[in-house]
Amino acid sequence: MPLYLLPLLPLIGFALLMLFPRLFPGRSGGWLASGTVLASFVIAVLRYLGQGDEPAREILWTWLPNMALNANLSVGFWYDQLSALMALIITGVGFLIHLYSVSYMGHDRGFTRFFAFLNFFVAMMLILVLADSYPLMFVGWEGVGMASYLLIGFWFSGRNSEASDRELREASDREGVANSNAARKAFIMNRIGDLGFMLGMFLIYKLYGTLVIPELAERVAGSQVALAGIELACLFLLVGAVGKSGQLPLTTWLPDAMAGPTPVSALIHAATMVTAGVYLIARSHFLYDLAPTASTWVAWVGGLTALYGALSALNQHDIKKILAYSTVSQLGYMFMAVGLGAYSAGVFHLLTHAFFKALLFLSAGAVIHALHEEQDMRRMGGMRRFMPFTHLTALMGVLAIAGIPIWSGFFSKDAILASAFEANPGLYIVGLGVAFLTAYYMGRWYFLVWRGEYRGQVPHPHEADGLMKLPLGVLAALATFAGFLNVPTFLGGSHAFDDYLGRAIPVHAHEIPVSTEWLLTALAVAAGAGGLLWAYAEHRRRTLASGPLGAASTNALYLDRVYDGLVAAPSRALAAGLDAVDRGVDGTLSGVARNSAAPGGLFSRWQSGFVRTYAVSMLLGTALLLGYWALRMIGGGA
Repeated sequence: MPLYLLPLLPLIGFALLMLFPRLFPGRSGGWLASGTVLASFVIAVLRYLGQGDEPAREILWTWLPNMALNANLSVGFWYDQLSALMALIITGVGFLIHLYSVSYMGHDRGFTRFFAFLNFFVAMMLILVLADSYPLMFVGWEGVGMASYLLIGFWFSGRNSEASDRELREASDREGVANSNAARKAFIMNRIGDLGFMLGMFLIYKLYGTLVIPELAERVAGSQVALAGIELACLFLLVGAVGKSGQLPLTTWLPDAMAGPTPVSALIHAATMVTAGVYLIARSHFLYDLAPTASTWVAWVGGLTALYGALSALNQHDIKKILAYSTVSQLGYMFMAVGLGAYSAGVFHLLTHAFFKALLFLSAGAVIHALHEEQDMRRMGGMRRFMPFTHLTALMGVLAIAGIPIWSGFFSKDAILASAFEANPGLYIVGLGVAFLTAYYMGRWYFLVWRGEYRGQVPHPHEADGLMKLPLGVLAALATFAGFLNVPTFLGGSHAFDDYLGRAIPVHAHEIPVSTEWLLTALAVAAGAGGLLWAYAEHRRRTLASGPLGAASTNALYLDRVYDGLVAAPSRALAAGLDAVDRGVDGTLSGVARNSAAPGGLFSRWQSGFVRTYAVSMLLGTALLLGYWALRMIGGGA
């Protein structure tokens, strides 16, 4: 089947739902949107099963002809093992979240619009990962950014804007303003990253004369371009990746993106879109392999962001915010891996993270749904008694992200830590510390929500319905067993996932003694288990309500305040000053205009529209003229 069907089907769903919403009453719009993504998933599976060792390129039409260089930039798709894996993640996890949303958003008045935006996102994300050139990738890059903006601000008027109660309506208005501000913040911060992406493209074209990825890879391999130019191009691409994936210093938009509905958080801001930066660097590996300085920057940006996200998550109280900062931190792990040249390890963690983080967000959504939109974990507790199935699936997600064997996060995180130990001991120490902190804050999340006494206001919280349970169950299974995709096979002793992905991107082979590998594994497991035990000990002492670092963690190390002082406040002051100047100029011009208009106002008094007024005017004028000539004649006679 042709590759263009993958993005085309959800794009058709988006068009139908936006142009003809009345044709899809009730939940039918959700079923249509889910069906288009399911169809794309089936096509992705069929393409994967029929995939050979060689990549495939399908050109649709010429987009930007360049006659001078005898090179045409076409709209085409590139299908190799990396894009095949990304297409499976986007459509597979995307379908499960669509299905979950049919129930979760079932009573929302913007139901059809919501699914139209979800379909649009899936289509743009597929274009991003299948593009055979950077400009086409940028089209998908901007498309997912627009979808993110629309879905973060989905409740732009609040959820109760039509309520009859005045206080409820005012609270809804405040919520709407906050949601809109969060959407704008994400959009603006991502524009900074997009500028870096564009500058990177311009420089790459300047250096190599092409932006078609397979052609570029060939030219890079056979060229003698100055390394300084490659380094600079890679740094520009890093700026783009940092913006889209919420890494330092452009990280503060991602936690605020939790203003959108929970399925949005699961799909866009955990499982797929925010991993686009990791994909960009992995796809550009042939450039980064020649740019050691830029790669080091990638690794350290990832390591420091992983630490920042973990520290910020320690004392959050919002059930979604703690997962948001966790996402920031786990994306940092991925950046650290690809920056160290361990591309396969980074992409493997991208895969497992898509499963366990989508699972955790959807579990949180089920709790929020059961508690009538309550998100403060201090008003939860003991939810396992009311929601046993969701509790079990959430526990699978916690064990996976904590890196406990046999769950998937253990295998992918262990591979990253081993690569860091071999390449950069400093980053290894950071990564091991983050593993310990991750297990603690996720243990805190688990015990505050699911264990202990019930502290909520809803008398009888309800379990998720069957339509929400199915995606939770599937994701729980994947979060548990997906790690075995990269366990050495019994026959050849190779890693199946690495072998598959190695046909598209380099796979880092460890040169660590077996005894050292076992020691590193033991340390990683000890970090995960130790963090969970620390959280359990605080749960027993009933001290989890206030986590470590106190207000510093709750306020995300005050990074937003720093930006407000360094950027926002001076910008507001500059705007106020320009406004004062503008008002002064306006006042001066208005005074000139008034003075110019004064004589006209005087003469306009004569234009009354009455004939007698005009007759008197003519009589007076005639008398003045006659008087003037009479005086002149008398003067001449004298």
